[in-house]
Amino acid sequence: MKVVIATCFQSNEERVNSIAEVFKSRGDELKLITTNFLHKTKKLRKDYPKGYDLIPTIKYKRNLSLRRMRSHEQFASDTFLLIREYKPDLIWIEAPCNSLISYARKYKKKHKDVKIIIDMIDMWPESLPININKNMFPFYLWRNIRSNNIKCADAVVSECDLYKEILEKEYQGKINTIHWCRNSHAIHSKLDLPSDELALCYIGSINNIIDIDKICNIIKSSDKDVVLHIIGVGESKEKLVQETKKICRVIDYGESYDEKLKEEVLSQCHAGLNIYKDNLYIGLTVKSIDYLQYGLPIINNIKGDTWKLIEDNNIGINITDDIKLDVNKIIELRNNSKKIFEVYENNFTKEVFDKKCIEVIDEVLK
Repeated sequence: MKVVIATCFQSNEERVNSIAEVFKSRGDELKLITTNFLHKTKKLRKDYPKGYDLIPTIKYKRNLSLRRMRSHEQFASDTFLLIREYKPDLIWIEAPCNSLISYARKYKKKHKDVKIIIDMIDMWPESLPININKNMFPFYLWRNIRSNNIKCADAVVSECDLYKEILEKEYQGKINTIHWCRNSHAIHSKLDLPSDELALCYIGSINNIIDIDKICNIIKSSDKDVVLHIIGVGESKEKLVQETKKICRVIDYGESYDEKLKEEVLSQCHAGLNIYKDNLYIGLTVKSIDYLQYGLPIINNIKGDTWKLIEDNNIGINITDDIKLDVNKIIELRNNSKKIFEVYENNFTKEVFDKKCIEVIDEVLK
């Protein structure tokens, strides 16, 4: 079988690679499509991922702009030009961008035998970090690109259960949750926890959707001195470092993808921070999976999948507006991480991911 997997974001390529491995294990022939434009830095990429076809994509500077929408439209159009040449039997789309869904519907009308799987990684405009009525123009038009065209799919996949609240109103078939995964099993590092401080960490992108004020309030609510370990980069990095340095000791490791460094740092930490602005529509973050893999309790405020995992399994603390950090509970959870490792192994390993992908593919090809 000939398969195409397409994404317009570099950040999704890890997931694409995992899906590609599933198809390769079946003996399928693959074409992987991505962009030459980096959304996070707003620059053209210098590192070209091996095995991908790159679409030259219109650059944009502002996340909320007509130019960005034109960029996504152009990416989707050029992607389906490649697809028409390749003539696949199955197309797996990472969405957003929503334009890929509208072009998938147009393609499906002319190629009815082609199977289409739409993998919802985010919900636009619902997940946008803005305090504006998203039923107004132009947001409802943006949403409608998805909601009016998603019916073309032979299967819909969601990266978290939360998104089903909206998707079930737009798509009548079964919606399958396939969480992000890690390629390795739980990492049982030798702990090197400080006895005189509460050691917290923040890893990953430090962008404008994290709630720095709430992070500071959490730190201030601790009845122990706090040290904050940071691995990451983003437009809000400087503000996070500046504000937290006023109230605790901060160790900044910069941007790093070194797994040995991550293991060394997280072995010194009691818990990981997963704190975002309240107006976001997020069910599960990749950093949460990283924390669980290393046996860290999660200090969390996002609803949906993460909130439920913590509530059902006692693997962290869900923070409400009435912030009071239970330091003793965090230390106890960290020193007895068996349940945290079990949650990771049962939900976020590559084996779990592969099994769920195969179930979706088999159902589509029946």
